[in-house]
Amino acid sequence: MRFAHLFLMLSTGLMAQTPVVLKAARVGHVLVLKDVFLNGTGPFRMMIDTGNSSSLIRPGTARRLGVRPAYAVNQVTVAGVRRLPVAVLDQVTTGAMTERAVEAMIGDVRFEGVDGVLGQSWLVRHDYLLDYRNCRVVIDAAPPEGGLSMALHSTDGRPLVNAQVDGRHLELALDSGTPVVVLSECAGRAPQQATLLTNGASIRATEVSTKIALPGDRERHMRAMCVNSLQPAPGLLPASAFSEVFVSNRDGLVRLRQ
Repeated sequence: MRFAHLFLMLSTGLMAQTPVVLKAARVGHVLVLKDVFLNGTGPFRMMIDTGNSSSLIRPGTARRLGVRPAYAVNQVTVAGVRRLPVAVLDQVTTGAMTERAVEAMIGDVRFEGVDGVLGQSWLVRHDYLLDYRNCRVVIDAAPPEGGLSMALHSTDGRPLVNAQVDGRHLELALDSGTPVVVLSECAGRAPQQATLLTNGASIRATEVSTKIALPGDRERHMRAMCVNSLQPAPGLLPASAFSEVFVSNRDGLVRLRQ
């Protein structure tokens, strides 16, 4: 999916605001907000997914809210493409913050125990900090001290970083929804067959160990899944590999702390 025009509109109006601290539960590799109100109804449990260009709610959640699809889009994942209806939520309230007119696809979520996903149609409107160590999400946070800093770039709201992967230069999407690195082109490695689960479907993949280095960082060995259908989309780098992930949509900055 491509929502570049929407993100451009929103990002040009970004201004510094008072930080909003949202307590989260860490479930495996995912941060889940437990007290989210949609159109004044809730609370709902919503996982944070920086790798999803839009947001997403389950069909049962959509029925509870009484929302109807406004249009449909293609959801593109490593498992392929599926056509999904889209509703525009009047309000999404988290803590003291309310966002209006938030796009949300209507479809299944394979992650258990959540009602939906808050993706870039919600995240891109602000700077944000994913604090895995302290189990919190901070909206309009100040950048953390230290860590790796790099310029933010993206075509669809997802933060992208440049990396050296097994000696090759690749672009990776910083994705809080994946537990492992996801790549294409696995030839020449010692493979092991596995199944990769996504919000859209499951797909057969090849599990390997790979060497990844970000600009200014040491090379590290990381578990990866290789999916032939991924190309030419960027690979995925799990946000949970870091203790803190800061994205400034206002200043065009990504900062990562180990």
